[in-house]
Amino acid sequence: MMNNIKKLILSVLFLPLILLATTKDEKSPLAVFYTVDGNIENQYNMFARKKLKNIGFILTDPHKRVNDQYETKYGSTVLDLLSFMPVVNDDVILPLLNIDPRIAGFAPFNMLIYKKLDENTTHIGHLEPSVMLDILEIEDKEVREKFTATFKPLDESIEKEFDVKKTKVSYSKLPKKTMINFEYKFETPEDMDEFVEGFQNDFEMAFINKGYLIAGFHNFIDATDNSEEILKDYDAFWTYSLCHLEFSYGMFDKQNAHPEAGLFAPCTMYMYIKKGTNTIVVGMFRLQNWSDTLGITDKDRLGLVHKLDKEIPQILKDFGMRAISNKKAPPSVAKSVEPKKPQTPLTPQKPQKSISIPTVPTVPKAISFGNSSGDRTIKFSKRVPPNYTPHSFDKRQKMKKSTNTRIGEVNKGRISAYLRGTFIDVKSVKAKLKKSGFDVIATVPLDKKKTLLSVVFTDKSLIEMASKHNRGFMASLRVLVDKKEKTISITNPLYLAKGFLQKDFDEKSANKILIRLIDEFKGLKNSKDVLKFQLLAKYQFMNGMPHYEDMIEVASGDDLLERIEGNKKVLFKQVLNDGSVLVGIALRKRTNKFTKKIGRNNAGMLPYPVLIANGKARMLDPKYYISYMYPLLKMSEFMTIATIPDAMVKDCERALKKRKKKKK
Repeated sequence: MMNNIKKLILSVLFLPLILLATTKDEKSPLAVFYTVDGNIENQYNMFARKKLKNIGFILTDPHKRVNDQYETKYGSTVLDLLSFMPVVNDDVILPLLNIDPRIAGFAPFNMLIYKKLDENTTHIGHLEPSVMLDILEIEDKEVREKFTATFKPLDESIEKEFDVKKTKVSYSKLPKKTMINFEYKFETPEDMDEFVEGFQNDFEMAFINKGYLIAGFHNFIDATDNSEEILKDYDAFWTYSLCHLEFSYGMFDKQNAHPEAGLFAPCTMYMYIKKGTNTIVVGMFRLQNWSDTLGITDKDRLGLVHKLDKEIPQILKDFGMRAISNKKAPPSVAKSVEPKKPQTPLTPQKPQKSISIPTVPTVPKAISFGNSSGDRTIKFSKRVPPNYTPHSFDKRQKMKKSTNTRIGEVNKGRISAYLRGTFIDVKSVKAKLKKSGFDVIATVPLDKKKTLLSVVFTDKSLIEMASKHNRGFMASLRVLVDKKEKTISITNPLYLAKGFLQKDFDEKSANKILIRLIDEFKGLKNSKDVLKFQLLAKYQFMNGMPHYEDMIEVASGDDLLERIEGNKKVLFKQVLNDGSVLVGIALRKRTNKFTKKIGRNNAGMLPYPVLIANGKARMLDPKYYISYMYPLLKMSEFMTIATIPDAMVKDCERALKKRKKKKK
């Protein structure tokens, strides 16, 4: 009886899709869905991150629990779980890019997982390869066969991992025009890498300023050890994953939600430069593919689709690009639809005329995290009995405490993350640290011009505090020397210890370190970056975001200590009393640039700390570490660096990857 009820529920849940599948063209597969009883979020996250590697897929820029962002920003959600888990098989995709670069339009593609609040069933799904290829208009037999072949082991691994029921979904039509295609002409630069970096920064900001999120970034040129050799005919090749929170909330959430449309999300936009062409070619599938294949007829949601399908090309035109046809041809011979004089690189053009965009439904007003200063701490009302008069002793104690509060200590329940001071050079910083009993273990430039330097230092008391299970991140502190802004910034040991030592918090030892620092570095002031002291041990940026203990394993093996020896990506090493080792990892140039968007004065969180213990290398989850070290960070600012957390994970994984032994 119960099995029949479950089957009935599942058939009702998929009724719109099944009806669509029984229309005229039943031979056009759209997607495969797997349904599992209960909530399998944690198991699926582990599967996507670790087990898919066994069949060649890597997870790129995962966006877990997007529904939490909906609830925070818009005040409600009908979803218990919505996560976008984009994957790509670089070993297969890279050679295919030489045959037809348009295959990058679904590299990565989404491994969707969602669950509604009113059901006890989790849905896992992905688009069928045939519909991806049809949208991209790829007809090459080799590309179609090799791309499609990767999906058999993918589906087999899902069926092996979970107790699932499999459902095939079909579609009746694709739009007449499935793709958006543009090109961007530029003058030959002296340094191509520098040009590409500048272009990417300006391009990303053009979309961010219009309310879009750069939700993912994948660089094919450095995707594998031999990718540069495979793609020798390209100067650059990368993809963005674009997201628009208002659009996604309107499509995937609210009444009559379409979370299954997340099959297409985030939208992948590819860009490449063929050698010798001075042209960036751009391609992305239109959002009408969503509505046409899924049979979405709701007026408000169609309005959202039409809005973005007009707005995205307009942003590209305003940037100085021109539309081209979606054809497999090198950019030097691609037929231009709107020929224009080549634009000066990185100079967006003003629109010549406005376009009419359909009115779309308004969304509820965003819920604020706190006051305008960015304080996201919980506010409690202060209740006192009627006609209550504070005791004179209470007044005296309060006045005494307020006048005697030392720099860096808890003040009115809050504590500063940093101690700010006027500029002194690195040599003087090192001298002062040495004079006050600290050991400098590394001085690391964080930008190309070396105007921002992180001085990493430690002492016996820091190492002793850190020499406990999972407490090694407390082994060192940083002084950030900013030659440009003429300031120094020292990590507050009390702030760091409260969060990183958890139940092992040693206030006495941390306070002694603080006193030594403020005694030696005269004139320090508390930073405006503050959080409530008692909440630091259980800190998280927002609901659904990681805590301190939610560390990410980036490498494992008995040879981890061998891998760090002579490794140029390892900028410092600290051996702790319990045998664990803390190392600082150098991030790639693109990853490091996140400080330009959210502030350079807290960049002392770099180099990125990774703790090696018991044959495993773990890092603090970047979504925790960034927000903890940037206490004033707002959600809107976090969205501008949406690709950075996963990039940090990849950089640390790459730095500690098992090295091939050189042949004698």
